[in-house]
Amino acid sequence: MKKELQKSFPKYKTRQVRLAIPSKGRMESETQEFLRSCGFIIQRNNRQYIGSIEGPINLQLVYQRQVDIVRGVLNGSLEMGIVGYDLVLEYLPEYNNELIVIHDALNFGKCSLEIAIPEEWPENSIDEIKQNRKVIRVATKFPKLTRQFLNSVDITYELIEGNGSLEVYPELEYSDIIVDLVSTGQTLKDNRLRRINGGQIMTSESVLIGNRTSLKNEAILKIARGLIEYIEATLRAQKFVSVFVNMRGESREEIAKAIFSKEGLEGLQGPTISAVFTKNREKMFAVHVIVERKNLQQAIRNLREIGGSGVVVAPALYIFEEEPLRYIKLLKNLGMDSD
Repeated sequence: MKKELQKSFPKYKTRQVRLAIPSKGRMESETQEFLRSCGFIIQRNNRQYIGSIEGPINLQLVYQRQVDIVRGVLNGSLEMGIVGYDLVLEYLPEYNNELIVIHDALNFGKCSLEIAIPEEWPENSIDEIKQNRKVIRVATKFPKLTRQFLNSVDITYELIEGNGSLEVYPELEYSDIIVDLVSTGQTLKDNRLRRINGGQIMTSESVLIGNRTSLKNEAILKIARGLIEYIEATLRAQKFVSVFVNMRGESREEIAKAIFSKEGLEGLQGPTISAVFTKNREKMFAVHVIVERKNLQQAIRNLREIGGSGVVVAPALYIFEEEPLRYIKLLKNLGMDSD
């Protein structure tokens, strides 16, 4: 690497590298489920806030509120953390040089930050609200993002920073409308609220964040790379399945030609074809190909059309790349180049 890595940090000598994850709610369960799907074993006694990750990579696991994870990564007490991207944007200082988004799409915790209005309001869009309402009282847990959005659409408002269940605020006349995270929208319906056109402030999902100074430590960067490797390999594998099938033919070349004649059977680079030694010495070959999960049914039909039989489908656990793209991006962000 062009820039020399820091060889040691005294504060890391007495403990493991820390990864913080949400301590409650849907994000806690989804994050733990995701880490297990990556092959990690989570160790935690009862409801203690310190645990560990064992498996391909060993880490100290810290359970905290998401806002505290962002702050901990910013000040360096946490090396890495998993949080919703909405909270990163909400609590990231204007001039930030310490927090890095290592992986921006973990594919869980998906939601959107949206404006919700009472069902009985006649307005159906941001423009209609702007035309019909002079000053709107807006309750939210995201004052920074809400201000930015309302200022951008030129709406006159009074901001009310709320805690707890915001959905009840309009009913209690604490506010006129709310800005909150929405996943399915069922909670809004249950509280007689609805979304409006043009009222989506941002979409969000879980991201992996890290502390810039910490990641320049050689040992910590190595752990971060391993974490990225397994996350990327797991997410990539979720889109594919392994398909095994036997096919009769005169040669591997003949089998390969038949496979390439059908769309969706080319795999990542191409099929793996090997001879099957049958009792009656019939010429048969075993084919292994990686297929997109969404195209599996068509792939099976295509294999049958070219003589495939005994199709076996297995989930792909990991699909590793030569070099994870997000690790290369991380090195660039840190001012380093890969060897």
